[in-house]
Amino acid sequence: MLPLVCIWIIAFCGLLAAPTWIIALSTIALATISYARHQVLFRRATDLGMQDAIDQTLVSSVINALAASVAAYGCGAALRFLSLNF
Repeated sequence: MLPLVCIWIIAFCGLLAAPTWIIALSTIALATISYARHQVLFRRATDLGMQDAIDQTLVSSVINALAASVAAYGCGAALRFLSLNF
């Protein structure tokens, strides 16, 4: 539920024309939530010597969080643009 709230907030930030650096904060928040949810799995994988897989997973998580943040902010900005034209 917390990632959904974060995405809604970033969409509203796009709607309200907040500065674009808010995307970085949302990316960090989403990646941190993902890490917190899977922390036990990362520890198990570290014990098994799978550090490369963990690193790739964390990088993919950050990229996915960035994509979600940009898309949500973009949708909010698009709604702002559409509402100003009507």
